[in-house]
Amino acid sequence: MKLFCILILITFSLSSRGQDMKGIWVGYLDTDVRNITALEVNYVLHIKDQDQNIVNGKAYLFRDNPLRAEGILDFIGIVNNNTLNINELKILHSKIPSDSTRFLCIKQLKLRLSKENETENLTGTFTGAGENLVQCFPGNAYLQRFNKTNQKNIPPEILSKILLDGRDPNVFLQTKLARPVVLEVQNNVIQLEIKDYLKEDGDIISVYHNRRPFIRNQTILNKSSFHTLRLNRSMELHEIIMYAENLGQIPPNTSNLVVYDGANTHEVIIRSSKEVSAVVYLRYVPEQKSPSK
Repeated sequence: MKLFCILILITFSLSSRGQDMKGIWVGYLDTDVRNITALEVNYVLHIKDQDQNIVNGKAYLFRDNPLRAEGILDFIGIVNNNTLNINELKILHSKIPSDSTRFLCIKQLKLRLSKENETENLTGTFTGAGENLVQCFPGNAYLQRFNKTNQKNIPPEILSKILLDGRDPNVFLQTKLARPVVLEVQNNVIQLEIKDYLKEDGDIISVYHNRRPFIRNQTILNKSSFHTLRLNRSMELHEIIMYAENLGQIPPNTSNLVVYDGANTHEVIIRSSKEVSAVVYLRYVPEQKSPSK
């Protein structure tokens, strides 16, 4: 029986990896307005890292006519077999004409992997909103894995940025992002409990949810502090970054994080420094309700 359980765990671990999505994907997005394709923009998805079924990287947008625009966004995502769900997090760069009413959209993409004539494709749909929370028009995504044929579709200056960025680790506020801890939660209302680990020494942290400030300059004490976080139920993956504002009297900055979703409790020891920020991914997997009899 023990051997059977171990084999099941190994099989699950391997199958949960899904497809290898790491690399550069080139293509475009189009936007549907009343079932009419109204806007098309070039889109490059650079998946810098894949750890089992979790991916992250940067997305690049650009177009020349009729409206010149460009943008760069951070993203995280999750692979399930042949599907890839991407959540863009933060706009890193945006260049849109000042006389335009348009704005850069922070998107959620639902993509499916297929293969045609030895070419791998990612196609699907997207929705999203701007930083002002105004909803964007939904649309469709069409991407191919980067190759010699589609390389010409990326302007040389943007391709150079992508290739140079591929050499560097993911960063946030000038700190490297540590390998994430992934926790599954069943409810979208989460309680975070934060307290010092072992001994108070003046540690101060800030917590970011999907690259937006959630807790600012929290002094870590032996007495717990409690914070309620509401997750967007349309997003499967959520990022929590623990950023060290200082290192206290005894480096590194250490704290105890407890995540409670109303059904399960997860406890994680967090270590951050001025060079590396700790990362926790909350994977929202709501409990499937049994059909009523």
